[in-house]
Amino acid sequence: MKNDDLNNRGTRLRDERKRLGINTQEELAEILQVKKNSIVRYEKHNAPLDMDQLDLLEDHGFNVAYILWGSSDVKNSELSEEELKLIELYRQTREEMRSGLVSLVETYANQFK
Repeated sequence: MKNDDLNNRGTRLRDERKRLGINTQEELAEILQVKKNSIVRYEKHNAPLDMDQLDLLEDHGFNVAYILWGSSDVKNSELSEEELKLIELYRQTREEMRSGLVSLVETYANQFK
């Protein structure tokens, strides 16, 4: 598969880390059995991950297809029209604004638990 979006691979890795509740780069370094400075290279400088590292990430719930290519494995048939619309709108949002959007939805959703 061709990766047309290499410049955002590190951001997607960070987003997946946070989505999974892995709050520090040190925690991710333990998972990948590397030093923290390696995680900085992966997240900030888009350094490539090797196949063993990708396997470890997948074993810990990371969406590897999203990290590598920015795509999701979710099938449209599994989602309602409203869910599809939310995803479409999220993808139209600038990268730097997405965490705020997610926080807003989380705050709203947590009011109804």
